[in-house]
This record gives sequence, C-alpha cells and structure tokens, in this order.
Amino acid sequence: MVTWKTDVDTVPLHTVLIISDQKENIATWDTLFSQRNCIVLSERSVPDALQSAQLIAPSLMLIDMKLPKSERLALLAGLRQASRGTILMLINANTIDEIVEANQEGADECLVKPVNPAVLVVKAMAWLGHGQRSERAPAMLGVTL
Repeated sequence: MVTWKTDVDTVPLHTVLIISDQKENIATWDTLFSQRNCIVLSERSVPDALQSAQLIAPSLMLIDMKLPKSERLALLAGLRQASRGTILMLINANTIDEIVEANQEGADECLVKPVNPAVLVVKAMAWLGHGQRSERAPAMLGVTL
C-alpha cells in the first residue's frame, strides 16, 4: 500500500475578504482567520472591495463597515455579482427590517454588533464547511413554494 502524506495544516482552505473601515477590527479578524489556515485579504473602501472580490472570488466576505443604506445595498449587490462566496455582514441593526433587507440583497447572514469574535469565527467556519452559496442556490431556482 502506498501512502501519501501532506501537511494539511499548511494548506490554506479558503480565501477570506475582510471589508472594514476600522483598522483594529481588520487586525482582529485577520488573526482569527489566519489561525484557521485561511488566506486573508482586506479592503477599506467599497470600490477596492468590489475589485478584489471580482479578482479573487473569495470563499467568504466579511463586511464590517458603517455605510448609508444605499451604499450598503450597492456593496451587497456588487459582491453577489462578483463572487459566489458567503457574505457575512456585521450590522448595527436598529430594526429587524434592516437585517431582512440585507439578507434580501445578498448577505447570507447578519450578525448584530457588538459581536463576540469567537462566535463570528465559528459561524464563518460553519458557512465555509457547508460549501459556497452557489452550490446550494441552484436547487431552489424555479421552485414555487
């Protein structure tokens, strides 16, 4: 019997794009995802985030930005067009309507701030473990409920 040995711990499993206007949060999220063998990229502006999403097609996109409603919805729509990866959004939701709206515009999950970093990483890794959103979505296309 022939065996093949690889060091799985050194092979990056997923690419994570962090979109945040808060430098200290980028450092926190970067560290947590890097410790889980993810390739981590970060952007601090909407145009740069959209460009990066188109170029690298990340497995997961984490949005941690304070944006007006119109910019937030445009960012979600642009990310959804650019990549089939999971979108997690940290949000200062004042109402459930804001969360529902974000989900309708493309966010896979919204977490209300402040969020415990450990909870965020557990949820993110669970989404990554389920595969990309696009692998689940086609089964629902054309289905009438």
